[in-house]
Amino acid sequence: MHTLSSIEIEEFASRRGAHEKDVESFLYTVGQPGTEEGALLNLYYDARLYDWNISTVRAIEAGIQLAYAEKAADLEATYDGISTPLPGAAYSFWPYSNR
Repeated sequence: MHTLSSIEIEEFASRRGAHEKDVESFLYTVGQPGTEEGALLNLYYDARLYDWNISTVRAIEAGIQLAYAEKAADLEATYDGISTPLPGAAYSFWPYSNR
């Protein structure tokens, strides 16, 4: 897990339409102790409880993904949980797009 820096958290909190204080206070707690799935469940619970807008939820989701991206890379995790026998390649059910 990657502990988010104050600068990273401020970047997520300053996203258009996001409630700055909600994003900051949530992202400072990410990873104490827990998993990405647990953080996302907490996010969705809090979002419903406090009636957060979609911009706030998406900013927090992005912060959670960044915090756990290093762990996913270390475990060679993929979005669908399926690995490929090819070294360094990730397998996905989604078609590759070069956009």
